[in-house]
Amino acid sequence: MAVLLLAAGSPVVAQEAAPAVSPVNSFFERGPVKEYALKSVYVGGEVENPGPVELAALPLRAAAVKEVAFENGKPEFKGAYFFTGYSLYDIINAKPVKKAGADFSPEVDLYVVVENDKGEKAVFSWGELYYSRFNFNALITSSARAVNPGKKKTEWPLPEAPRLVCSGDLYNTRFIANPSKITVKAAPGVFPGKKHVAVFTPEFSVIVGGKALPVPAPGQLAEKRVYQDTAYGHGTGFKGVKTTEGFVLKDVLAKAGALPQDSGASLVVVSAKDSYRAAFSLAEIVNRNDNADFLVVDKGQDKDGRFALFSTADFFIDRNVRSVNKVEVLKP
Repeated sequence: MAVLLLAAGSPVVAQEAAPAVSPVNSFFERGPVKEYALKSVYVGGEVENPGPVELAALPLRAAAVKEVAFENGKPEFKGAYFFTGYSLYDIINAKPVKKAGADFSPEVDLYVVVENDKGEKAVFSWGELYYSRFNFNALITSSARAVNPGKKKTEWPLPEAPRLVCSGDLYNTRFIANPSKITVKAAPGVFPGKKHVAVFTPEFSVIVGGKALPVPAPGQLAEKRVYQDTAYGHGTGFKGVKTTEGFVLKDVLAKAGALPQDSGASLVVVSAKDSYRAAFSLAEIVNRNDNADFLVVDKGQDKDGRFALFSTADFFIDRNVRSVNKVEVLKP
């Protein structure tokens, strides 16, 4: 059948699923495929020249997704898929950032809200797209192919419309149909303090739903892990191969009531008393499927502050917040 290209936010006509292809090496490309038509997505907020981004001009990316929903208090498997589509990385890259505030120049406090005409929303951090080593996990789909188990008669249903999907998520809390608008924003809040002057704090607070949980000893709340990584700053370059030992941040957040099934539209702001802050989606912290979990490092009486955040999945070190004072979960 013919495919009608429509503007973002309009009804979308999807092709009927094509028959499965002849066997190929890839297990991902043996099932039936359905293609979608989506012409553009609006990008606004803190960017130059807000407006639609034409998707046809962007490269196609691919992602394999095991979709799990959280229903009636338990995980429900919805299907396995191989998607092609347009990454949030590429879509937003077409609109250079233009921060509204002049008091904080680093882009680590930016985040992105993706939404559809029904008002469904998904939050991604700027760092999740542009600081991470996994840049293309989040796609707006142009095609979907079921990855059906060869020894069973199971055939996973193909989505009827283009969707925002994220291959790095454990649960599908950020999967929304017919995404039409992307807004770039800076983390809200007041962040007093003098730049580059660390203030020692003996504990930090986790704030969820307006309620604060003091954390003087994260080791009493969270699993300890050790990672080895190559430290690299986007401005300063190579800083050595380092071993980092710390406590899993998602465990600490869980004690405060921040859970993966509620993570789709939530933002986390990690800040220090020297005014430095970084934005994270709640999903990238508590809803990962790769176990590359963020760590809280206890540095004791270090002059740069007792607690530091180690952003395990990032390529750059810029979201490694030192002298952490507050971790706040927000609904932007």
